[in-house]
Amino acid sequence: MSNNFKPAYRKKKIVMSTSVKVIIILLAVLVVTLLAFLIKVTFSKALDPNIVYPPDDTEEFSAAPHTDAPAVTDEEDPGIKIRAVDKSKFDTKTGSLVLVNKDTAYTLPKTEQLVNLYDALHENFTLATISESLTRDAYDALCKMCNAYAERTGYCPLMVTSGYRDEEQQKEFYDNYVVNESDKAYVELPRYSDHHTGLAFDMKLYEKDGSSYSYGRYATERASWLVENHKYYGFIMRYPANKGAVTGIEGESNHFRYVGVPHSVFIEENNICLEEYLTFIKNYTYTEPLKITVNNDDYCVWYCGGNSVYIPKEEEYTVSGDNLGGYIVAVKL
Repeated sequence: MSNNFKPAYRKKKIVMSTSVKVIIILLAVLVVTLLAFLIKVTFSKALDPNIVYPPDDTEEFSAAPHTDAPAVTDEEDPGIKIRAVDKSKFDTKTGSLVLVNKDTAYTLPKTEQLVNLYDALHENFTLATISESLTRDAYDALCKMCNAYAERTGYCPLMVTSGYRDEEQQKEFYDNYVVNESDKAYVELPRYSDHHTGLAFDMKLYEKDGSSYSYGRYATERASWLVENHKYYGFIMRYPANKGAVTGIEGESNHFRYVGVPHSVFIEENNICLEEYLTFIKNYTYTEPLKITVNNDDYCVWYCGGNSVYIPKEEEYTVSGDNLGGYIVAVKL
């Protein structure tokens, strides 16, 4: 009896041991599979270029430049990584695109620093008075433009007149200039002058013999390089002859305004004025920006009108208020 019992007991024990092993193996495979799946999901999310993890105090998005080309699905997402910054960190009265006209008053913020052009006199332009001033950005762009002018033509005849004016200076200018009612079409009231921005100046042409003359038709022919190329240095003709109904000022070919690249190129090439550009750009957001090409450089430009200003995380960019409550962002790709 005992001999018959032991083999049966051993046989039964072997069968149970195999079953347990099978169960353990199955459980191990299941656990490994689950772990591998979790690791794969976590790792893929970490590398997914469409998922942007925001910093503690900002929200981030992925903004793809607007394009009419078919969507590409087999390449890395070319979108600009965007973060939202509270608009309180910016000033709507600061920047190269601030609007000042007969309906929109302006006072230069105390944070804006002016450069006295006499103290920082540049060899390739002259001054009408020793008190001419511009903002640093406008001054730097002016120097670059005059350097290029002189390099290509041998001499830059530009004379800067009527740069920055405060309200008192504008009142004095207005009172002296306006004799007849028709004169009001060519000069702004205090607080409503483009000269309050420090981004604008009038100009004459100055010859080596010391003579100077207004920037009229003859001056335009004499300074053809300037006419054709000022836009590439961030300047626009602020008051085109055919835009008086929009700007409130009849044509002034001698009044230049710094708005910065790429805005200057788009404005000049599309024959619009600053008012029209600021209205037009409101149609573009960071998800569908306006694309502008300047020579070999590509830019994306968009408008921010809510509580946040959307700026790129990595690319070079500028932000300008419009003096109307909004902000314009330009990104160099």
